[in-house]
Amino acid sequence: MSRLRLGSVLLLVLLVASQIVSVGVEAWSEVVYTKPWTEPEENEAKEDEPAAQGGGVASNIAPPEVPPSPAVPEVPQNPQSPSEPEIDDALLDFQSLYGTWYIWTPSTVVNIHAPGTGEYIAHKHVEGADQGMIVIGEDGSYTMTHAAWAKGETVSGKWRLSYPREINGEVLQAIVLVDGITNVDWAVAPSSNGKIRLLWAMGWADGSATWVFDSELVRP
Repeated sequence: MSRLRLGSVLLLVLLVASQIVSVGVEAWSEVVYTKPWTEPEENEAKEDEPAAQGGGVASNIAPPEVPPSPAVPEVPQNPQSPSEPEIDDALLDFQSLYGTWYIWTPSTVVNIHAPGTGEYIAHKHVEGADQGMIVIGEDGSYTMTHAAWAKGETVSGKWRLSYPREINGEVLQAIVLVDGITNVDWAVAPSSNGKIRLLWAMGWADGSATWVFDSELVRP
């Protein structure tokens, strides 16, 4: 009886042991497929795709905001030009220059230098002097004397009106005495201070001239 019970226990133990061994064999002998390590995973491929398409920048990153362009002020269609300064009518009234004028050299201060060395000694005041006369005719003729340039000589000739801005760029109308004393052109020209001036033309090689002040003209 005892032998029969012992055999039953051994048989039960063998059956349990055989089941455990079969389960273990199935566990370690089952083939598990492993993907090659070089093949990207599906999730990784999806994550890398936007970066490849966007040049390394994820597509979910918003582009930088561009600041709005500054407003351009509107320019009026018909802007008003600044008003030009008014010109004194006396500067353009050449007819007021007709008639007789005395050539008056203004008073001045003259320096006195020592002869030989040229050293300054003193100065003296020279009174103004009457140097001659100019007569301007309405018919286009003139006569002129000027003792400081040609004492005792009288020159006659024709005059013309000055060209625009001819007298050193000034806006005025002068009378030009053609080939006056010393065979140069002289101009009788008004000034902004109301005085009448006598100027002579210092010519240049290109035909232009600089008008140099000589004296004031006064009525007799």
